Amino acid sequence: MTTTVPSPNAVDGCFLSYERDEPRFRPYVGAVLEVTGSCPGPGPVREQIAGRVDRMPGLACKVTRRGGRTVWELDPGFDPRRHVHEIRVEDGRPSLIRAVDALLGEPISAGAPRWGVWVIHGYSPDRYALFYRAHHAAQDGQAVLDALTALFGVGPAVPPRQAVADTPGGLGTGGNRDPLAWVRNIPARAIAQNAADTVRGLRSTLTWAPHRPLTGRTRLLSAAVPVSWPRDVAKALGATPNDVCLAALAEAVRDWVPAEWRARPGPGRELHVGLPVSLRRPEERFAVGNRVSAVRVPLSYWAKSPAGRVVAVARATRRVRTEGMRRVLRAQLECLPEWLVYRFVRQSCAANSAVDTSGLLRVPRRLAVGADPVEAVVPTLFLHGDHLFAVSFLSYQGQVQVSFTVDRALDDVGDLAALWADAVERLWREVTGSPVDPVDPVAAPVSPSGHAGPVSPSGHAGHAGARDPHASRPGENS
Repeated sequence: MTTTVPSPNAVDGCFLSYERDEPRFRPYVGAVLEVTGSCPGPGPVREQIAGRVDRMPGLACKVTRRGGRTVWELDPGFDPRRHVHEIRVEDGRPSLIRAVDALLGEPISAGAPRWGVWVIHGYSPDRYALFYRAHHAAQDGQAVLDALTALFGVGPAVPPRQAVADTPGGLGTGGNRDPLAWVRNIPARAIAQNAADTVRGLRSTLTWAPHRPLTGRTRLLSAAVPVSWPRDVAKALGATPNDVCLAALAEAVRDWVPAEWRARPGPGRELHVGLPVSLRRPEERFAVGNRVSAVRVPLSYWAKSPAGRVVAVARATRRVRTEGMRRVLRAQLECLPEWLVYRFVRQSCAANSAVDTSGLLRVPRRLAVGADPVEAVVPTLFLHGDHLFAVSFLSYQGQVQVSFTVDRALDDVGDLAALWADAVERLWREVTGSPVDPVDPVAAPVSPSGHAGPVSPSGHAGHAGARDPHASRPGENS
């Protein structure tokens, strides 16, 4: 299998420049994999990765300077075994939590391809974890999932699809790389919509003053619900499961924000998320670098009806999920100068821009380390600027996991992940009319972060009574 090794695009370059300008910035994305079995140590993990790394050729690429330009290049000394690290811990799940939280702030050396796998074990005789981390300049969210599937997926390698030749109308995905031709074939309505979004994006989104300085240190909170819950709600309301996840996010934040926090810039302002849109063409499946953009989407934060909020969010996201919008965003990626894209990225570091989110990603295949099955996958994001938290959603093996990366200054405010799981459950019961039932075995595994608490009687990995934002503190489950 071959890979495309292009010069870093504008988004790649922005993350590299941002890290250079702000040395404390940690732009890493990844996932925690909780594995059932007795940990074999790092050796077998190294061999499995070495035997499969050619399924994801971009893992061998590093960023470097050539002739005054920043470029991606294949690392001549690449050895995937060196990218696997071992962390031994004791004292049960709390030590796993502490190890994961500590790794969120650890840099990865720029002298080699910037990804790694940390084998965390010793906290349980029959469970261990792998923490996959990659620099966002090299991998977007979809690339992280491709890497996980390549390295740990059960079954044969998945080859990339072939590029489709461009048609005279410019509707294909390969061949023609003339950026101006690409722009000329973008529907005028999509261009106008994108321009309107840009103007609206200048208005501040809803945020709050927590009356305490942020620390820059983060922790991971997570919880799980059965995948059938957001799917059932989405089907009933003409939405998507991602719409349901976002609507539940708005309700969880409403429950989480303490009454004494003053809203900025004032009451009535809408809360937005930066909804990612994948721009990856079929032939770019294993290319290094980012193929993603984002569109600001309102969450109908003040809606009185949770079901009505889902409908409103679905209406807002529907226009984003069009081929015309993807073409507009792809043209921006290919045509805008890096200095301008960097300006947009730096603007997004302000909390009043939008909440950072991954959208609902899906791991399409079961994962395993040797014969040991991966039971849960929790995605991880990063914080930048004065954001209070970032949120990510991921579907794997019958569960939807939510993860919040939260500044440690807010440890005593409440468990956003548990509140989100509670909001999804209430939505599901309201829309489907389902009564309280016994523990759902699909949702029984506790999430790797451990902060979601024990499995509640209603079936999700969360806190009973989590509607009270102060009923459970993130540290109390550690």
